[in-house]
Amino acid sequence: MEFSVIAEFPEPTSCAGATGRPKEPHSSGPVTMLQRVLRGLGNPVAGRMFEAIQIEVTSHCNLRCVMCPVTAMADGWNAQHLAWEAFLRIARAFEQIKYVHLQGWGEPLLHPRFFDMIKVGKDAGCQVGFTTNGTLLDSVAAQRLLDLGLDLLAVSIAGVTQQTHGAIRVGSDLSRILENLRGFLALRAERQSLKPKVEICFLMTKMNVAELPAAADLAASLGADELVATNLDYVPTRDQDVLKAFADPSSKDACVCLVEGARARTKAAGVTFRAYPLEPEELAICEANPLKVLFVSSDGWVSPCTYLGLAGQMKIPRIFNGNAIQVPRPRFGHIMERELLEIWDSPAYRAFRRQFASRRLAAMISAVATVAGSAPNRPKTLPEAPEPCRSCPKLFGV
Repeated sequence: MEFSVIAEFPEPTSCAGATGRPKEPHSSGPVTMLQRVLRGLGNPVAGRMFEAIQIEVTSHCNLRCVMCPVTAMADGWNAQHLAWEAFLRIARAFEQIKYVHLQGWGEPLLHPRFFDMIKVGKDAGCQVGFTTNGTLLDSVAAQRLLDLGLDLLAVSIAGVTQQTHGAIRVGSDLSRILENLRGFLALRAERQSLKPKVEICFLMTKMNVAELPAAADLAASLGADELVATNLDYVPTRDQDVLKAFADPSSKDACVCLVEGARARTKAAGVTFRAYPLEPEELAICEANPLKVLFVSSDGWVSPCTYLGLAGQMKIPRIFNGNAIQVPRPRFGHIMERELLEIWDSPAYRAFRRQFASRRLAAMISAVATVAGSAPNRPKTLPEAPEPCRSCPKLFGV
């Protein structure tokens, strides 16, 4: 699953000693992925109260990626398609939503009514996109996606060689994925269309980060619009935790050089490049932006984000600072029992968002005081985030 904020790296004059982390003011919090996506898509829908909704249309997947909870939690994983009736109930609120992202922890093209879901979103005036592993993106799917006016297609890869990619995204054939992508982009060009925007998402791990600069060349050769270098930001087991490329002092400088190499190559080729930070830094509001974005899992429950919305789970397993913990899954209401806007306005959900709103206010006050030269000489502190969020890497910007 890749659906997250991308904060760009600085451009150091030398890789030696580079921090790999831009210093963004806490006053505004992070720029969310949705804001960046909407910016990149152009002509964002105005006058709607939600920036986005992410809908997990299915938790089924045809791969067994080594870093994914579908694999790590296989014995207890709840694989199911979102019911069509549940989707239609969610869609009643689409007139208040700018962007609809149809993906969670599964492969969306497996859902038997996936194309109907795109049509419902487009008919409601929303921008619509999804993330896919690319294995099912054949010529028939490509034709239908282009016919429907899809706005964003993000395709995930984990290397530029089959050996590397296949060792991480187990069960997939990289050559087939690239063939599918070439076919899709050729068809888009044949139609002289700028839509959908096509992103290649490269998940940085210790196993593959050395291939990131080559991924930049690959993105350019395919004719993709953007290369996005993401972090492994949800790890339910220790086996997955050791795969993370970020927050490792021993490899940080090398990773920064690889990111900068990819940046230089994409710039030369005219391909947009975005990358996650490699150093954690606490943010006032996490990239999922729970004040303007919400998530519905394939079991119909409404949660703030994918990281707190694992279908069928009551506790979210997580490795944080080397410790195995479990956090309660916030479930603010079921879509078959209450309307989405009613769930959004429920006391529990409002209380959850209020904690982030207070952090944002505190950060803004601190920033204003700093600019005015009246900030006290003490470390900046923020009110506590909601308990389930305190051990999430997204709160720390990675």
